[in-house]
Formats: sequence, structure tokens, C-alpha cells
Amino acid sequence: MLMRSLATYVPACAPETRGAVILELFQNAPDLTLVPVVDDAGGAVGLIEREMFFLRIAGKFGHALFAGRPVSLLMDARPMVVEASVALADFMADTLSIRPSEMQNGFIVTENGKYSGVGSILDLVRAAHAHAQRSADALRQVTEQLQAANDRISRDKLFIDTVVQNIPSAVIVMSAQDRRLAVVNRAAEKILGLARADMLGRELGEIFPAEEGVACLVRGDGASGSEDEQTIQDQDGNERHFVTRQTDIADETGAALWSLCVIEDVTGNRQAQARIERLAHCDALTGLANRSLFGLVLARMCAPGGSGTLLIIDLDYFKAVNDVYGHAMGDHLLRLVAQRLRSVSREGELIARLGGDEFAIIWSSAPAPDELARRANGIVETLSLPYVIDGQHVVIGASIGSACFPVDAARSETLLQYADMALYRAKNRGRNKFQAFTAELYDELQSRVRNERELRNAIATEGLLLHFQPMYRAADNAICGCEALVRWRHPGRGLVAPDEFIGLAEECGAIHELGEWVLRAACREAAAWPGQMKLAVNVSPVQFRDPKLALRVASVLAETGFPAQRLEIEITENVLLNNDSANKKILAALSAMGCSVVLDDFGVGYSSLGYLGSFNFQKIKIDRSFINDSSTKRARGIIQAITGLARSMDIPTTAEGVETAEQLSWLREVGCAEVQGFFLARPGPADMIHALLNAS
Repeated sequence: MLMRSLATYVPACAPETRGAVILELFQNAPDLTLVPVVDDAGGAVGLIEREMFFLRIAGKFGHALFAGRPVSLLMDARPMVVEASVALADFMADTLSIRPSEMQNGFIVTENGKYSGVGSILDLVRAAHAHAQRSADALRQVTEQLQAANDRISRDKLFIDTVVQNIPSAVIVMSAQDRRLAVVNRAAEKILGLARADMLGRELGEIFPAEEGVACLVRGDGASGSEDEQTIQDQDGNERHFVTRQTDIADETGAALWSLCVIEDVTGNRQAQARIERLAHCDALTGLANRSLFGLVLARMCAPGGSGTLLIIDLDYFKAVNDVYGHAMGDHLLRLVAQRLRSVSREGELIARLGGDEFAIIWSSAPAPDELARRANGIVETLSLPYVIDGQHVVIGASIGSACFPVDAARSETLLQYADMALYRAKNRGRNKFQAFTAELYDELQSRVRNERELRNAIATEGLLLHFQPMYRAADNAICGCEALVRWRHPGRGLVAPDEFIGLAEECGAIHELGEWVLRAACREAAAWPGQMKLAVNVSPVQFRDPKLALRVASVLAETGFPAQRLEIEITENVLLNNDSANKKILAALSAMGCSVVLDDFGVGYSSLGYLGSFNFQKIKIDRSFINDSSTKRARGIIQAITGLARSMDIPTTAEGVETAEQLSWLREVGCAEVQGFFLARPGPADMIHALLNAS
């Protein structure tokens, strides 16, 4: 059988298709489980699986994050792909022996490299069943042929015996009147464990007085045309599966003359089918239920009349284990976590690994709040105990969020979303915590979604405003540049400071559009300033996740005509802390085009000094917290140490948050090159900057 026979054609989508389109497609087609993603040439590049899609789109405000983004962020970019010309038997043998875990997410069938259809592990199960059915039909045909041969060549016993003896299935023929055995082939000898000479001519009851074990296979009392499957233990105590088919052979008058019993050993087929079903519902690494089985059980629990509790568990600091010790250690740790989850679970509870370091537990009951908190906190404590792996003591934590059905939600998708919201709150509380879903959390979500929608609308409709805070040379108080600061002109809240919405923009992904808007508007405004004036623009660590950030900056500079040598890109040490190597490449590209890279908030991070040696910064800005405390000996010592270190490396320093004449005077003494703060000038609109420049 070719793989084309397993492929179900499903209209494909392109990588740029938006997440909202796929969500609508799944909602309008509830029986659709797989959607392929193809390129312009028709080649398969990815596969979207229904259960994983809903987990991602529901989890951690996934709908808000992914609905407007390309579907390539949600697909499996390395799907199993098989040519249509490949035989089904070859495909199953290869995947079961070499790549069993890859079968769980389905596969794409191509014809000459072009997309042809999709298939799933359930299709393989159905194909295996169809194969067994064809075997049954073939045996039935043999039976019919034997009956026809009996009519045509009843005297040619040698011919019949030769045929029967070489049939791989057990064939037994007994008299319909006295149940004496007339034909027993070699396969029947092997199954029944007796020689033909000891069975031929004897009545069935003499040979097998007790109808148990193999005797059940040849009772000979079933209706003609009946089929029965039985499981017995062989002589070695192994469990074996047999399918017995019985047919009466009548004489010319229609009276039953012989009873034909055909027995097929289907043990291998059943074991293969069981293995496929285990692969379909079992996580290969931990042995826990996988997301597919989790989805089925969750939907069953959330059916009308059902009740239960869902817990979503996310391991804290697991990524650090992978980074420090390697993925092999991380996999070992996940298996140990699975063992601990089993140890704290009760009979009837489902434990699943949803992917990565995320787990879930489904309880079949909804306990009282205090009981729920006691059990969940116990799980947190159990998972937080040290692990010993290859002599290494590994310590992680766990955050848990929960939601109850039907108290908190009326649908499984909503229940999953609410449990994920609670998990997010647990992590925000400092991790290694448990949080149950509450109505207050729902209100926060609604407010958050509303704020995100309003912020995106503000970015798209020029609802933002730039203010600029001047920077002065400490030596002569001359304006040498300005820092661009964005404000949100909210219709109900007035001007909103960046501290109140930058975090939201980072979490929902709008920071990329926001950052590009700020850079373009600031460069366009600063292009009219005197040539010696610098422009400082803050860039979020999240923006550095875009590998094309440097190209976007170059495009804005070319569009606005603003010289790169006058642009200062201000970053915090988190840029280097997260994805250090990739982000350094972006910084190097910005520096190469002429931009100055400034290390902002210097001194508050635990590894700031190390970063001075890892990249050639053009300026460092001393964090305002030290300036505020500059009346103390400790803060003054830190400031003097920073300015002395920077001076030794030929890096100028800027002091932020200068609010008094005394602070300004002392900063001049210790060698700060530039200063900014409310004492000198508050942030204001572009008109204020023009007025200051005209007055200077």
C-alpha cells in the first residue's frame, strides 16, 4: 500500500498566515486536527497540530500574543515528511523502530516534493485495522475456495491436503454430526500443541475435555460465519491473541456436513497496535501522558455534569540547568520530576507533560480551597527538594496555577486559560509559589487585554508623544544632547508615563513597533537640531530578540537623514545577560554603522563591571539611585569608583537624576562628563527644546 492512501488532503496555509486565521479554521472545523504549512513552491515547511495550537494560543495570554503574528511561530518546523510512493509497511517499520516519538504529531505526504496531504497516528491505527480486515477477507476467500474445491474435486484429497497444510493460519475441520476431527493442518498443530496423529478421527471432547485455554479456540459450537477474538496463555505463560472464524460446509441438500474452523494468531498485530496507541498518548521522555491524552481527559472532565481541578506546573530555573549542565542532564531531571509527581498523585489522577518543562495534573474532584492549597503547596515543596544527578546536587523550583471546573470556567479552553493566568501570577509573586484562579485575576486579564488593545491602537494612530530631557556638559552647563522619552496620550488617563506601559508592550510583543516609532519620530525631530547635539534613545532587551534590529535602525536613519554619529543607543545590562552572543553581534553592527552604544543604569546589576570588558561602550550612565543617595559616604564612594574606572578606560560618564546644586557641583569635582536631571531641566515637548536652544 502506498502512503498516498493514508493522506487526507487538507488545504494548506503559507508561513505568513496569521494565528487568528488558523484559530478560526479550527473553530469552524472541529474535526480538523492537522493543518500543513507550505511555501510558495508547494513544499512542506511545517505542521500545526490542533491540541498544541490551542495550548499555545490559550496559554499565558497566547491569543493576544499570537493572533496577529505569522503562523510560522506556532508550527512544528521539522514535521515528518514521507513521499506518496513509499509503502505503508515500510513507513510503519521505519518509524516504529527508529522514530517512534515523531509519529505523535502526524506527518505530511508529498508527491515529487509537493504537498499532497496529511496523515496522523490514528490513520496508521486505522490502516493496521484495515490490513487485519483484508487478512480476514483473504481467509474467507480461502474458505470459499476450499468449499468450491470440495464440490469440484472431493476425491482429490491429496490436492486439498497440500493446500490446507501450507495455509499459515490454523485450519481445523470436524464432522458436524459427531465433532470428530477430519482435518488438522501444521499451523493448528503448533497452536494446539498436539500432533495431527493424536487428533485426527477423535471427538473434540476427548482431546480437550475442559473448555479452557486452547480448547476455547476450537469449541465448534458457534454459528456459521461467526468470528470471535480471544486471549489465552500459551504453554510458556505468555499472553496471545487469536481470531477464530467458523463456517459450516453443507451438502447438496443444505444440511451441515462439516464445520470449518480457521484460527489466526494476531498477537503481533495487537502488540503493534497497542504500541502505536501508547505512542499516541504517552510522552516518550517521561512516560507520562502527553498533551494529546491530556486534551482528551480535560475535555471529558469538562463535559456536562463533570467536575474537577486542573493544575498547570512550570519548573523554575530549569533553563539554567540545561545551560550549565547540558540537555542530557535536563532530560534526566525531567524524568525525576515525573517520578515525584507520580509519588504525590492519587489513583485516578492524570499527570501529563505538556512540553518542555511544563506539566499538568487533572484531579477528578474540586476540593475546598484550603485542601487545594495544602496539596498544591505540597507539590511545590516536593519538586523543590534537591535532586542528585551523577553526583551533582541540582536545585530548581516549581510554580503552580490552578482552576476548577465548573466553579471557575464552563469550558475546557477557558479552564486552561484561567489555570495559566494563575500560574503567571504565581511566577510574578517570586516563583516557587502556588496560586489558585480568582475573579480578581480575571478582572486583571480583562484590564490587561483592554490596555494592550488601546496601546496597539495608539501606536497605529499616532496616539504617542515624545518628550525630550536635555543632557548638559558638566564643565560649562551647555546643552550637548537630549534623551527621547515616550508618552502615551490616553483619552481617559491623560499623558501616561513609560513606566506604566513599557512592560506591557514588552510582554505582548508591541515593543518592536513602539520602539521603531520612537526612534523614527525622535530622529525626525533631532535632524533639525544643531550638528553637535546628540540624541539618546532607549532600546528594550526584548527588541534585541529581533535579529534585524540593526537593519531597522539603519533604515530609520536613512529615511530621516539623521547621522548615525549623533545617535546614542542606550541599553541595560539585561541585553547582554539574555542571549549574550547574538545580542553582542547586534551591538557590534550598531557600533559599526557609527552609533554610540551607552550602558544605562550602571552599577545596579550584579555583573556590570564584567560587561565593561566584554564590549567597547562609548559612554556609561550612572544610575540615579546613587545620585539620590550622594549625601551618603557609601554612594559617594561608588560614584567615585565608577568615574575613576571609566576615566581609566577613556569612557565618559553621565550622571542621571541631578536634583540639587550640591549634587551638580560634587559631580563636576569627581569628573562626570555629562549630567541630566530635574535641577537642570525637566523632560518636555520638542518646542521646549527649541526654546532652550534659541536661548543658549
